[in-house]
Amino acid sequence: MNMINNLEKLTKEISLKKIDFYVISTNDENLLEYTPDQNKRLQWLTNFSGSNGIALISKKENFFFTDGRYILQAKKEIDSKFKIIDIQNESFFSFLQKNIKHKTMLIDYRIFNIKFVKELKRIAELNSIKIYHDKKNIIDKIWDRKVQKSKKYCFFLEKQISGEDTLSKKERIFNEINYDFLILTSSESICWLMNLRGFDLEHTPIILCRAIVTKTIIKLFADLNKFPCKVKVKGVQTFDFEEFESEILKLPKNKKLALNSSSSYFHYELMKSGGLKPDLIEDPCINIRCKKNEVEIKHSIKYHILDGVSLVKFFYWLEKTKFSYDLDEVNVSRKLEDFRKQNKNYFSSSFPTISAFGKNASVIHYNPIQNNKRLISGQLFLCDSGAQYLGATTDVTRTIFIGGSKPKKEYILNYTRVLKGHINLAMIKFPRGTRGHQIDSLARYSLWQNGLDYSHGTGHGVGSFLGVHEGPQSISQNFNKSELKEGMILSNEPGYYKSDCYGIRIENLLLIIPSRYKGFLEFKNLTLYPYEKNLIDLDLLTDVQKKWINRYHSDVYKKLKKYLKQKEKLWLFKKTQHF
Repeated sequence: MNMINNLEKLTKEISLKKIDFYVISTNDENLLEYTPDQNKRLQWLTNFSGSNGIALISKKENFFFTDGRYILQAKKEIDSKFKIIDIQNESFFSFLQKNIKHKTMLIDYRIFNIKFVKELKRIAELNSIKIYHDKKNIIDKIWDRKVQKSKKYCFFLEKQISGEDTLSKKERIFNEINYDFLILTSSESICWLMNLRGFDLEHTPIILCRAIVTKTIIKLFADLNKFPCKVKVKGVQTFDFEEFESEILKLPKNKKLALNSSSSYFHYELMKSGGLKPDLIEDPCINIRCKKNEVEIKHSIKYHILDGVSLVKFFYWLEKTKFSYDLDEVNVSRKLEDFRKQNKNYFSSSFPTISAFGKNASVIHYNPIQNNKRLISGQLFLCDSGAQYLGATTDVTRTIFIGGSKPKKEYILNYTRVLKGHINLAMIKFPRGTRGHQIDSLARYSLWQNGLDYSHGTGHGVGSFLGVHEGPQSISQNFNKSELKEGMILSNEPGYYKSDCYGIRIENLLLIIPSRYKGFLEFKNLTLYPYEKNLIDLDLLTDVQKKWINRYHSDVYKKLKKYLKQKEKLWLFKKTQHF
């Protein structure tokens, strides 16, 4: 991919249109976390392979905005023609407000949400910037690519996997909102509501779709060629994806309409131009689906056991394998996927595996395809991976020491500090009504005491055989109004990254359950794989933390042993022996 050439093509088009600036992001028209390869316009333009970036392009200067997870990656992947800006230090909008006045700007409203464009327009008014909608996406005009469509059929989940049928979910939605029509544009929400799954994204088992929902009817808009036969679900009408916009314009003007506020600005503008007055509301599916039902919890527990077995087999194999030219980050991540594929209900990986050795692990969301490195003795290896199973989603990170020598004292110290934070969070009991930002510092405390930190959140919500990152809950330093509630699943993943040297992250998934104390909640560990004992400085742990690890390790061994061969079982027994 010739990034410089692509950038030149774009700046030439901007000049022809007599536009000063062009704005493009990692999103496509579906506004999901992950974008299909054929829609990765920003990657085509800049070579950036992360999931969160915005580029501001002009004839003279180019700016690239991303968050702390991707700063190092952006510096490695993007040409020096771009100035890279960390949005934690300066947001896209504050930069605009300070630096750009009396200019023209082109933006495709389809690939930015309502909130973003409204804020852009507010600043444009203050700074005399003229905003134009890029009706026929300018990059699509100059990017010659083949659009590959998945030929696999989508499918509906049985109630013994979803735990609740569509009718019941729809009733719960309309118990929460008082509208005649709900317009949904999030494919993840619609697939959750319809108990529908598919193959349109590599790591998230969804079909790209839109929906118009009433108390009696769901109008589902999708590629109808992906359905094996005519959909026979009570109260569901199917339409081709392209009919969504014309059906929106047929909505009655005298009814109460709700549009999910995470929709594209294009759909909002379309409704307003058609004389409709939609209320912008938070997607009501999100607050319902984040609390897993009994069936979803049962599946999550079951598949975390099987996922743990795959991890044991993988790390056992890795420890016993001799170093060679074949033992590199990419081949190692493929081997892990091979172990997971041995489970008959394995569906796919839940995100691109972060298989990072040595200094590559200091790049928080490292992709081994970019800079594949061979594993050699004496360094740390960070592996962040996950899977989609027919009924559950997993996400786990372990950092191990490669080779037979003794790890550096610095590795041991910082691994132990990260582990202390991980345990502190796992052990906490908290009153109902607590938000994630109120407990985030527990995971950072030991690092902070030594002048260290990490530039990502501590925990994200996880879907049920859906997106590996799911809101509204999170554990991070950013304010989050969503309470942590019983039935939610979150990650617990503190880390430490020494730039260009090494990275450490430890991650388990946690389920929120009631505590024995009235009015309190606590976490139950779902992930089952031991911590790296040769990286733990026992003198830094409290007695309570040591007991917690011993209990966790006993649990890991007890739940996994019956699925393992004798040699693997013996190996795991040693890994989980008490301090």
